[in-house]
Order: sequence, then structure tokens, then C-alpha cells
Amino acid sequence: MERVRKVFIGIIVLFLFFSLSKNIFDYKKTTSFYESFKKEYEKEKKDNISLKTEILKNNDVNEQEKIIRDKLNLLKDGEIAVIIPKPTRTPTPPKKPVLAVYQQWLQVFFRQ
Repeated sequence: MERVRKVFIGIIVLFLFFSLSKNIFDYKKTTSFYESFKKEYEKEKKDNISLKTEILKNNDVNEQEKIIRDKLNLLKDGEIAVIIPKPTRTPTPPKKPVLAVYQQWLQVFFRQ
């Protein structure tokens, strides 16, 4: 009778252990899903705010006027246009060939 009782308690302990481990793994999986969903939500929320800002900017009359004036190269009365040329790449000076070490020593001692 005592042996049956120990076996029964052992089976219950094993069942509880496996049930607990399954619940822990499910909890970790659920929290990782929640975190990824939360990051995606924050990204979409930020994108939504930037799109709403862009819509407001595009619907502004002053902004539309500025865009049209820039495309047609027009100025308002009293404005001055400053035209800055695009920067050009400056050529790099050619590098001097590196002499071998013995040639450098020869220059130090025999040439001045």
C-alpha cells in the first residue's frame, strides 16, 4: 500500500512538473509575441504621425506657394535670390612613391 502511494505521488509530481514547464514555455512565447507586436505598433504609430504631419504641411497654402515659386524660379517683391554653385570635387594631389628603407637611408646620409 505504501509503495502504491509513493508511485501515485511520484506520478502527480511528474505531471505537475511537466505542466509547469509547458506553461513557462508558453508564457515566454506569449511575451515575445507581445514585445514584437508592441514594437511594430510603436513603429506604425510613428509613421502615422509623420504622415499626418506631411498631409498638414501639403495642405498649407503658404507651403504650396513656396513649392510653386521654387519650381518656377519666381521671387516675391523684396526677395533676393542667392545662387550657390554645386560643390565640385577637388582633385587629390598625386602621392609620392614610397621609397624602400635602404633608399631612404641613402638619401639621409649621402644626399642633402
